[in-house]
Amino acid sequence: MTTGSPLSTIFSLLFLIIAFFYLFRIVSCRTLLHPFDVENEVGHGLMAVGMMFMLAPTGWLSPYLIRWNVILFALFALWFIGRLFTRKPLLALVQQTPGAHSTLHADALHVLMHGGMCYMFLLMSSMVLSMMQPAIYTSYVFCISFLCLTLFYGKEVLKDLQAAKIQWLQCGANLAHTLMSGGMGWMFLEMISMTMSMGR
Repeated sequence: MTTGSPLSTIFSLLFLIIAFFYLFRIVSCRTLLHPFDVENEVGHGLMAVGMMFMLAPTGWLSPYLIRWNVILFALFALWFIGRLFTRKPLLALVQQTPGAHSTLHADALHVLMHGGMCYMFLLMSSMVLSMMQPAIYTSYVFCISFLCLTLFYGKEVLKDLQAAKIQWLQCGANLAHTLMSGGMGWMFLEMISMTMSMGR
């Protein structure tokens, strides 16, 4: 999607670090995080990897790979929509794990993030679609939503850093949310700018 700018390279490295951060949380932090929601952690890690794909140089992503990313993130968005209705992790529901629950805020965030990534890959798969007026309006909505999320999680990071005892895992998660939301907002701005310049 991008042109290999220094900013896209920086974001790619940050998303790689975020992916490893969530892998670390999944592997090493089950006893430190209460409650521990593996679906939530996998969802964040997958988003970070997906954003790296989005920032790959032009020509690296085949139409086949883009199509599978659309399907994958659509399925994850539907998965977290299911969690919104059941109010608990779906794996815990299937396994009948007692006491497991999920928060409305976290699940709604995943629906927005995975839905936004599915939509972005969909736009990447069809330039004609991306230049249609309804698609441009939808991109504006996603862009504003992600920029608002960036401000919200930026404030959360500041609160974490000002606490008497800093919870570094929580602070790291909020920082990851800030960077991923900011990255998505920036990528939607890039898409809007590109479609508007091509439509002139």
